[in-house]
Amino acid sequence: MSDVIIIGGGASGLTAAIFAAQKGNQVTILEHKDRVGKKILMTGNGRCNLTNMSDFHEKYYSSDGTALKKIYDTLVTFGAEDTRAFFKRLGLFTKEKKDGGVYPVSEQASVVLDTLRSACAQLGVQIITDCEVRAIMPQKKGGEISAMLLNESGKKKSISFFYDKLIVATGGAAAPKSGSDGSGYKLVKAIGHDIIKPLPALVQLRCDGQFFKAVSGVRAQAGLTLYIDGKVTAYEEGELQLTDYGISGIPVFQFSRLAARALSEKKLCEVGINFLTYVDKKDSAAFAKKNVNAQEYGYKTVEELLSGMVHKKIASMICKKNKVNKETKVAEASKETVRRCILELFDFRVMVTGTNSFENAQVCSGGVPLCEVDENFASKLCNDVYIVGELLDCDGICGGYNLQWAWATGAIAGRNA
Repeated sequence: MSDVIIIGGGASGLTAAIFAAQKGNQVTILEHKDRVGKKILMTGNGRCNLTNMSDFHEKYYSSDGTALKKIYDTLVTFGAEDTRAFFKRLGLFTKEKKDGGVYPVSEQASVVLDTLRSACAQLGVQIITDCEVRAIMPQKKGGEISAMLLNESGKKKSISFFYDKLIVATGGAAAPKSGSDGSGYKLVKAIGHDIIKPLPALVQLRCDGQFFKAVSGVRAQAGLTLYIDGKVTAYEEGELQLTDYGISGIPVFQFSRLAARALSEKKLCEVGINFLTYVDKKDSAAFAKKNVNAQEYGYKTVEELLSGMVHKKIASMICKKNKVNKETKVAEASKETVRRCILELFDFRVMVTGTNSFENAQVCSGGVPLCEVDENFASKLCNDVYIVGELLDCDGICGGYNLQWAWATGAIAGRNA
């Protein structure tokens, strides 16, 4: 029997604990918050999108192609079906939705956490909360952990733990209130690992422009093209949310990590918004020409004309940007002005100046390079240490992919520890 210690009681940590305990090990979880699994409760808007049955290729990001291959190899070893089977063994039944997303049948994230905690209790996993790990001290075999523990009287006391195997599952830096506060990066860096700069991902984008306050709260179906240094880098389509500082919504989240990384590298980052996705973009010129026809729509104001195509607040924003008076009729405006307003609905450009902070991000990009761990997520630099979950340089798009990475890495490391 080995003493396996896991730092962090999130999705990957709890999974690792269950798999390690099922092998007959004595397992202890050290969690620095007052309870485990806080971030699990936040996933899928409280419904917990456990995984996704769709093909996982091109759904993940990392630093290079070699790292992506390691991600894909991992998800072949422990994929979405394995995740569903794992939870079924624990008594949690799941359902698949049209987009491939998998949820507990109750659609309650709290039930997922209850299931994991119950399994840990049944297997004898010890969970120590309010325990802040200060340092990892590897030895030739196993090692020691220095920590500060909050006792019943609310005072901190120094304590040491000894391990045969250690799994570091602290999470990244996104949503620090849940426990992922970036502390894990310091721990693994101190034992020799490199850290690719962590940046917010699955996060809102902040944009330049005085008009955003006027359209704050508007939701619209849109196509979004991300330009980095003038080159098309990504395209997403879905419900766009306009805010007082910029843009949000699932399509924005999907390429936000690309924007964050580009901005970190001082590159120019711009988003082209197509508000008229119901019209084929290649027909944009013909569409604009047809609707400039003053005989048919001459009695309308330009703003009224645009309001028949998009949300009124967006129409008003376009008119203001093009210096078209609110009362100006289509028949009174120049055809070129009206045409320009309509064409801008197909390609409204906004300059991205930044992302919202880690507090608003669902995950983060960057972390420990995947080349520094083996196929079982054991450190290549320190004996008997494993690194799993969001602490690694891997992040996925929305739709259950990030939780799948957590379950997979936790399971693989746990059963191999």
